[in-house]
Amino acid sequence: MAPKGNLFRGLRDLEAAGSAERQAARRLRQQQNTGEILQTFLAYRLADAPEKMALGIAIGDPLLLRHEPDNPWDPNAVKVFWQEQWIGYIPKDMAELIAAEVPDVATGLAAVVTGLSTTSRRDAFRLQISIPIEKASRRLKELGVNSAFAWDFDRTSGADKMRLVISGTETAFRELQQLLSQAYDVSKCGYSYYPTQDGRHYPWYLSLTDSTGRAPADEAAVEQLIRSQFGLPSETSRQRERKERLEELERKQEEISQRLAATRADEARLRRELENSRQQQQKRTEQAEDQKDLAKAEAEKLAQALSIAKQELDLAIKENDGLTLEREELENSLALKQEELDFFYELSDGVGGGLEAPSVLTSAAAQETEEALTDRLLDVLQKTAAGLKPRRILELVEELCPESFVVLDSAWKSADEAAGFEQGDRLFQRLWRLATGYREARLAGQPDVVGIQVFGANAFAARESDGIEKSPTARRARTFSYRGEEVVMWQHLKIGVKDSVNRTLRVHFLWDPEAGRVVIGHCGKHLPVPGH
Repeated sequence: MAPKGNLFRGLRDLEAAGSAERQAARRLRQQQNTGEILQTFLAYRLADAPEKMALGIAIGDPLLLRHEPDNPWDPNAVKVFWQEQWIGYIPKDMAELIAAEVPDVATGLAAVVTGLSTTSRRDAFRLQISIPIEKASRRLKELGVNSAFAWDFDRTSGADKMRLVISGTETAFRELQQLLSQAYDVSKCGYSYYPTQDGRHYPWYLSLTDSTGRAPADEAAVEQLIRSQFGLPSETSRQRERKERLEELERKQEEISQRLAATRADEARLRRELENSRQQQQKRTEQAEDQKDLAKAEAEKLAQALSIAKQELDLAIKENDGLTLEREELENSLALKQEELDFFYELSDGVGGGLEAPSVLTSAAAQETEEALTDRLLDVLQKTAAGLKPRRILELVEELCPESFVVLDSAWKSADEAAGFEQGDRLFQRLWRLATGYREARLAGQPDVVGIQVFGANAFAARESDGIEKSPTARRARTFSYRGEEVVMWQHLKIGVKDSVNRTLRVHFLWDPEAGRVVIGHCGKHLPVPGH
């Protein structure tokens, strides 16, 4: 047997002479396969090295791997053949992975010799092998059979050294080696054959020491250096960051679940309120029907009283033409009764009645204050507006309050397009308060927020949300032409929240302090909002 010194020199000479052959082997691997490359080795005792070297195995030589399931010691054993000659077995851990994840090994799996070297302790001779995998399985990729760059700290090494394991191309490995050499001593480097603490296989490794010959104490500094150059944290850090992101997502999911539960509770409450509102509306409708019937009955009684009064007047004229004073008193009484009858006929007409008013009254007129009559008249007008279209309601309020409004053409157009709106009474109420209470407050110098006092927070909004005001589409929809200028009307009155033109309506307006009037630019369907 040749002395060890001669063997090491022979190996070094072979390694130096094989550099060109290494490049040829690398090109051969690239031509043979575009998939992934699995790195492994064959190891021999140093005493057997001359025999193996005498066979003439060279870098770039093809090899054949075949599974040996009937092996009495290891059913996962994988034999290695060179020129149809058996030269050894793949290491046990790697053999188990290949036998389970690479089906081609049952009939013969092609490989390439990529290196000849000794171990770091000079106690064994190694034959480095690269195995092209056409399509790596998911498990192989998870265990590191992957050309994508990745790295980690190898926790299986001792505390006296820092060992890094790397997955990627040889070019990336050499760049990392050169980078770390600027700050640390790279004591060892080369192929890595054993799995790390997480069971993953990395094809390369580096051992680092500091100026004292010990492992660097600060792992964070090493990771920061690699991350600044390659932009990737260690796999341990990536797993920790993924875990932290997962925990953060779980916290957000819990918050969303809580908000969803609160939203559902609000929905249930709003449904109850809606049902109560419907029941109250039904009661008001029934009461209005009852009042209409009472008004008709009262009109009939007044008609009978009028007829009797006319007969009494005829008799009084015939009996005594000289009783002029008594006749004048009866005529005054008749005039009062006629006013009362006109009021009840107007009331009857407002709730659907169609009686014809007689021309003479004899009973006394009802005594009512001007404020009570106004309230009753507004109540009748509001109930009458329940059956009117938005355009007719706009015309009605404009006729009642001609000095309060400026209605733009865009408002008339939008009112015509919302002809199916079914809540005319609410629209009349909003417009009436806009023409009276709101206008009077603005004339008195109060700010725009007085609208909340006049209409209530649910019916008036001085602005739109930030998302709507920043949207170009929403802004254009709320821009109208007034006195030759384009003005944006964010202020609006609200009726309903559903996606239905029959139940929902918006009135967009602005206050013109110079004219002392409310300018209405839109009276129709809900204008567009972003994302809806």
